[in-house]
Amino acid sequence: MIVSSRPETAEDEPFLRRLIMQTITEQLMASSWPEPMREHLLGIQYTARRAAHADLPGRESRIISVDGEDVGWLVVADLEDEVRLVEIMVLSEHRGKGIGSASIDEVLAAAARAGKPARLNVDVLNSRAIALYQRLGFARIGDNEVQQVMERAVEGA
Repeated sequence: MIVSSRPETAEDEPFLRRLIMQTITEQLMASSWPEPMREHLLGIQYTARRAAHADLPGRESRIISVDGEDVGWLVVADLEDEVRLVEIMVLSEHRGKGIGSASIDEVLAAAARAGKPARLNVDVLNSRAIALYQRLGFARIGDNEVQQVMERAVEGA
Protein backbone atom coordinates (compact mmCIF):
# COMPACT_ATOMS: atom_id res chain seq x y z
CA MET A 1 0.00 0.00 0.00
CA ILE A 2 1.46 3.33 -1.10
CA VAL A 3 -0.04 6.39 0.61
CA SER A 4 0.62 9.70 -1.11
CA SER A 5 -0.92 13.12 -1.44
CA ARG A 6 -1.17 15.81 -4.06
CA PRO A 7 -2.47 19.36 -4.17
CA GLU A 8 -6.23 19.71 -4.52
CA THR A 9 -7.49 20.87 -7.92
CA ALA A 10 -10.87 22.04 -9.19
CA GLU A 11 -11.44 18.55 -10.65
CA ASP A 12 -11.45 17.13 -7.10
CA GLU A 13 -14.68 18.88 -6.11
CA PRO A 14 -17.02 15.89 -6.77
CA PHE A 15 -14.77 13.59 -4.72
CA LEU A 16 -14.48 16.14 -1.90
CA ARG A 17 -18.23 16.68 -1.84
CA ARG A 18 -18.83 12.93 -1.50
CA LEU A 19 -16.15 12.57 1.20
CA ILE A 20 -17.25 15.59 3.24
CA MET A 21 -20.96 14.71 2.97
CA GLN A 22 -20.21 11.14 4.10
CA THR A 23 -18.18 12.40 7.06
CA ILE A 24 -20.74 15.02 8.10
CA THR A 25 -23.55 12.46 7.82
CA GLU A 26 -21.66 10.20 10.22
CA GLN A 27 -20.77 13.04 12.61
CA LEU A 28 -24.35 14.30 12.81
CA MET A 29 -25.90 10.82 12.67
CA ALA A 30 -27.98 12.17 9.80
CA SER A 31 -28.53 8.97 7.81
CA SER A 32 -32.03 8.58 9.26
CA TRP A 33 -33.10 12.18 8.64
CA PRO A 34 -35.85 12.69 6.04
CA GLU A 35 -34.22 12.99 2.60
CA PRO A 36 -35.19 16.58 1.64
CA MET A 37 -34.15 17.92 5.04
CA ARG A 38 -30.94 15.85 5.10
CA GLU A 39 -29.73 17.01 1.69
CA HIS A 40 -30.49 20.65 2.48
CA LEU A 41 -28.89 20.71 5.92
CA LEU A 42 -25.88 18.64 4.88
CA GLY A 43 -25.41 20.92 1.90
CA ILE A 44 -25.22 23.91 4.25
CA GLN A 45 -22.71 22.04 6.43
CA TYR A 46 -20.65 21.11 3.37
CA THR A 47 -20.47 24.71 2.18
CA ALA A 48 -19.52 25.89 5.66
CA ARG A 49 -16.80 23.23 5.99
CA ARG A 50 -15.25 24.15 2.65
CA ALA A 51 -15.33 27.88 3.42
CA ALA A 52 -14.22 27.66 7.05
CA HIS A 53 -10.50 27.68 6.36
CA ALA A 54 -10.29 28.88 2.78
CA ASP A 55 -8.58 32.13 3.81
CA LEU A 56 -6.24 30.61 6.41
CA PRO A 57 -2.68 31.85 5.85
CA GLY A 58 -0.21 29.19 4.74
CA ARG A 59 -3.06 26.79 3.95
CA GLU A 60 -2.47 23.78 1.75
CA SER A 61 -5.32 21.48 0.72
CA ARG A 62 -4.26 18.00 -0.40
CA ILE A 63 -5.97 14.88 -1.71
CA ILE A 64 -4.79 11.66 -0.04
CA SER A 65 -4.41 8.67 -2.37
CA VAL A 66 -3.68 5.01 -1.84
CA ASP A 67 -2.15 3.19 -4.78
CA GLY A 68 -3.48 5.97 -7.03
CA GLU A 69 -7.06 5.93 -5.68
CA ASP A 70 -8.36 9.10 -3.99
CA VAL A 71 -9.38 8.18 -0.43
CA GLY A 72 -9.08 11.31 1.71
CA TRP A 73 -8.50 14.99 2.24
CA LEU A 74 -5.88 16.81 4.29
CA VAL A 75 -5.70 20.53 5.02
CA VAL A 76 -2.61 21.90 6.73
CA ALA A 77 -1.61 25.47 7.54
CA ASP A 78 2.01 26.44 8.08
CA LEU A 79 1.58 29.32 10.53
CA GLU A 80 4.19 31.52 12.17
CA ASP A 81 4.39 29.55 15.42
CA GLU A 82 2.88 26.15 14.53
CA VAL A 83 1.93 23.71 11.81
CA ARG A 84 -1.84 23.34 12.11
CA LEU A 85 -3.57 20.14 11.03
CA VAL A 86 -6.81 21.81 10.02
CA GLU A 87 -8.72 18.91 8.52
CA ILE A 88 -8.22 15.24 7.80
CA MET A 89 -10.89 12.94 6.41
CA VAL A 90 -10.67 9.43 5.01
CA LEU A 91 -13.51 7.60 3.27
CA SER A 92 -15.15 5.23 5.75
CA GLU A 93 -14.29 2.13 3.73
CA HIS A 94 -10.58 3.02 3.94
CA ARG A 95 -10.35 3.83 7.66
CA GLY A 96 -8.37 1.67 10.05
CA LYS A 97 -5.69 0.84 7.47
CA GLY A 98 -3.01 3.32 8.55
CA ILE A 99 -3.82 5.93 5.89
CA GLY A 100 -4.56 8.70 8.40
CA SER A 101 -1.45 7.85 10.40
CA ALA A 102 0.76 7.90 7.31
CA SER A 103 -0.68 11.25 6.23
CA ILE A 104 -0.29 12.78 9.68
CA ASP A 105 3.29 11.46 9.87
CA GLU A 106 4.08 13.63 6.84
CA VAL A 107 2.61 16.66 8.61
CA LEU A 108 4.66 15.88 11.72
CA ALA A 109 7.83 15.54 9.65
CA ALA A 110 7.20 18.95 8.07
CA ALA A 111 6.60 20.48 11.52
CA ALA A 112 9.84 18.94 12.82
CA ARG A 113 11.80 20.29 9.84
CA ALA A 114 10.34 23.74 10.54
CA GLY A 115 11.09 23.46 14.28
CA LYS A 116 7.42 24.09 15.10
CA PRO A 117 4.85 22.18 17.16
CA ALA A 118 1.97 20.51 15.35
CA ARG A 119 -1.47 21.43 16.65
CA LEU A 120 -5.05 20.46 15.89
CA ASN A 121 -8.60 20.67 17.19
CA VAL A 122 -10.72 17.54 17.49
CA ASP A 123 -14.35 16.97 18.47
CA VAL A 124 -14.43 15.82 22.11
CA LEU A 125 -16.80 13.01 21.12
CA ASN A 126 -14.48 11.64 18.43
CA SER A 127 -12.71 9.13 20.66
CA ARG A 128 -11.30 7.19 17.71
CA ALA A 129 -9.53 10.28 16.33
CA ILE A 130 -8.34 11.31 19.80
CA ALA A 131 -6.81 7.85 20.32
CA LEU A 132 -5.07 8.11 16.92
CA TYR A 133 -3.64 11.52 17.74
CA GLN A 134 -2.44 10.31 21.14
CA ARG A 135 -0.71 7.31 19.50
CA LEU A 136 1.06 9.79 17.23
CA GLY A 137 2.37 11.79 20.19
CA PHE A 138 -0.23 14.53 20.53
CA ALA A 139 -1.31 15.63 23.99
CA ARG A 140 -4.32 17.68 25.04
CA ILE A 141 -3.36 21.27 25.83
CA GLY A 142 -6.84 22.77 26.08
CA ASP A 143 -10.50 22.07 25.58
CA ASN A 144 -14.07 23.23 25.86
CA GLU A 145 -17.39 21.41 25.68
CA VAL A 146 -17.04 20.87 21.93
CA GLN A 147 -13.37 20.54 21.01
CA GLN A 148 -10.02 19.48 22.37
CA VAL A 149 -6.89 21.32 21.37
CA MET A 150 -4.00 18.91 20.95
CA GLU A 151 -0.32 19.48 20.33
CA ARG A 152 2.72 17.49 19.46
CA ALA A 153 5.65 19.48 20.76
CA VAL A 154 8.81 20.05 18.81
CA GLU A 155 11.17 17.11 19.30
CA GLY A 156 13.77 17.94 21.93
CA ALA A 157 11.98 21.10 23.09
